[in-house]
Amino acid sequence: MTNSVNQQKGFSLLETLVAFSILVLVLATVVQIFGKSAKSTRLSYEYNQAVIIAQSKLADVQHIETESSGTEKEKFNWHVRREPTELDNPNNVRQHFKLDRFIVTVNWEGLGKSRQIQLSTVKLVNQ
Repeated sequence: MTNSVNQQKGFSLLETLVAFSILVLVLATVVQIFGKSAKSTRLSYEYNQAVIIAQSKLADVQHIETESSGTEKEKFNWHVRREPTELDNPNNVRQHFKLDRFIVTVNWEGLGKSRQIQLSTVKLVNQ
């Protein structure tokens, strides 16, 4: 049996560089995925906050005469508008109630863009 004197023990410099390059590419991809996930999570959180604010304003609209505005959490600007709504009354029957439409718009700046949601409802109002 002959033993080779030039037997390699370990990795060559080229193999090490290729392995390191692959590792860097994989890590860069993982970091990019986590970054996009964090942005998506933040945007989802902001939309949820805006919906909660809009729903709370719609729950308390009976006290609004025509319009109302304000700011919540120093970021979300809201505006409520009240509009009378006409009912179809083909037989001219006397009605003892009317409907008002309430529209809530919430605006905010999120991830470098202007964002907005709008919710509306119709409520019965005594005449």
